[in-house]
Amino acid sequence: MIDLMFPQWPSVYDYWSRAVTGLVRNQWELLDAHYAVGLELLDAVSDSAVAPEPKLQTLEQDALERTEKGMPPPREVYDVQNRSRIDWSRFPEWAKPTDPEAFEGTAHEG
Repeated sequence: MIDLMFPQWPSVYDYWSRAVTGLVRNQWELLDAHYAVGLELLDAVSDSAVAPEPKLQTLEQDALERTEKGMPPPREVYDVQNRSRIDWSRFPEWAKPTDPEAFEGTAHEG
């Protein structure tokens, strides 16, 4: 149909083909960039969710060894992000936090 409208310009097909191809390519590159950023974000989130566990286990083991020697556990076991994930039943009474929920939501948290 375009050849009926523009018989004097045979290169119109090439022009429109390049224009549409460029438009589609640009949209594809934009979607691909968003997809790549999303994958990197998911990798970062999943790495941070998985990585602390071995660190937490070594922290808990270190704290238990210190309390067995009569020394206080490292301060990191009392931090907000670690406090609820530590198995406090394995620690002596003097090493347990008095009431972990007492400081939630206050300026003294952590």
